[in-house]
Amino acid sequence: MSDLSRRDLLRWSAALSAGAFAAPVLDTLSSTAESAHAAKSIGAGMAVTSLSQLAPFKPNLATGTKPNVPKRIAWANSSNAQFFLELGSSIQIAAKNRGWDYVTAIANNDSATNINQIDNFMQVGIGALCIQPISAAAQAIVMKRAIQQGIAVMALVTPPSIVQAVADQYSVGHAQGLAAAKWITKNLGGKAKVVMFNHQSIQVLIPRYQGVMQGVKSAGPGVRIVANMEPPGLTVQSAEQVMATLIQAHPDINVVLGGDTDSLGALAAYRSANKDTSHMYFSGIDGNADALAEIVKGGPYKASFAFAYNLMGYAWGEFAADWGEGKSIPQVMVFTPIQLDSKAAIDTFNKAMSPGSISKSFKQTSTYMKLLGNISYDTIGRYVTTSPYK
Repeated sequence: MSDLSRRDLLRWSAALSAGAFAAPVLDTLSSTAESAHAAKSIGAGMAVTSLSQLAPFKPNLATGTKPNVPKRIAWANSSNAQFFLELGSSIQIAAKNRGWDYVTAIANNDSATNINQIDNFMQVGIGALCIQPISAAAQAIVMKRAIQQGIAVMALVTPPSIVQAVADQYSVGHAQGLAAAKWITKNLGGKAKVVMFNHQSIQVLIPRYQGVMQGVKSAGPGVRIVANMEPPGLTVQSAEQVMATLIQAHPDINVVLGGDTDSLGALAAYRSANKDTSHMYFSGIDGNADALAEIVKGGPYKASFAFAYNLMGYAWGEFAADWGEGKSIPQVMVFTPIQLDSKAAIDTFNKAMSPGSISKSFKQTSTYMKLLGNISYDTIGRYVTTSPYK
């Protein structure tokens, strides 16, 4: 570990004792970290209401002005959902490869905790901040402040941001619903009792659940939605508890749709009740490793619609380092969900998400994502103020 100034030691000790970081991961700490930067006049930003406004990203090795920020990237994680933990691991790998430190904290889906953790990150000193939506309005305030300090804010569908990761949420949900409808028609004669888990408190995800509903109902009038609800947290345990109650009220439920974390929790509840059978249909969204393992085993879990979270995390780590060097990075990363419903499809996906693969392909337009727009510290006024996903 590199030597620390007494002032830096006091900063880190105070932040840690205040609970700023849940399980911080620190390889080295820079003795030149500064927590306060003069606010930069960045203007009103750029509203992107259509992706057609942005040209394809053009990698450019030329460097411009370097922001006066520490070589440290923070992941303000909302929960211990497996795919978010995997995303963080990929950020850490890329950061280490580029000589950056990595810190993280988990807010357990609590907005006030999340804001406090971000404030502590910024007080200690960071050059990049990665964030996932919990309370968009509250987060927007600290994100704007971070951008004004020259920090590269990289977000999942949460403006304002320097780099924003987006997807067409309606299409994601509709694909999940249509796949379920196809299975219901083929295996259940068009009749099913369906549980839908949603997370509509995150406003940008509302179109996803509209898509799921329309997709699954395309199987016909025999489809009955017995529950369409948001579990109290994004954890396997919370979904399991909700499902255990639903099983008692509706013992003949045979289709469960939600995120992978939700559907894995529902499956755990059925297993505890010894009521899981292969003649049921569970599917999720996100490409959670445990969900993919269930699909390979063959059983109730039939499909996951995966995002390339490993690729996203690795790209964020690389783009953070590029930003710190004054280079141009993408404004928007558009992710395509991949339907994983067989061992062959899963093997292909897992190989593409391995560290060796993502380190070579993260800047290339691929099956999994495309990069749009260009932004650097010199053009920081082009930060994105909206969440475009069409």
